Amino acid sequence: MLESKQAGFSLISVLVAVAIIGVMAAIAVPKFTGTIMTANTAKIQSDLTTLDAAIAVYELQKGHEPANIEDLKEYVQDFGSLKPPKGKCKLKDGSEVSFDGKEYSLRKSDAKTGEGARAVCDNHTAGEFGYDK
Repeated sequence: MLESKQAGFSLISVLVAVAIIGVMAAIAVPKFTGTIMTANTAKIQSDLTTLDAAIAVYELQKGHEPANIEDLKEYVQDFGSLKPPKGKCKLKDGSEVSFDGKEYSLRKSDAKTGEGARAVCDNHTAGEFGYDK
């Protein structure tokens, strides 16, 4: 009878390794999803803050608020690629919202509240996004 000189892993050791990888994945995936939501929230906050600053400069130079968001093209670098991220974002009230297919828009000034024109995404301003501490 010929003796086999092949070495390898036993079925048990492979199953244990697969189980360990499964447990690690079960721990990592929710944290990864939360990190993506945090990144999306930060991007929307940053974009809206940039657009709000562009609105202020526009008003100073032109003497009136912009009629629409496209009027800010010359005040924002790479305006054409400025879009909300796809996926969920966190609002300070604790809710999560999805912005798939949404775009940034302009909210006109309101004489009742005294608030000037603001950049919004789905009618949310930059200050409404984030994590309430």
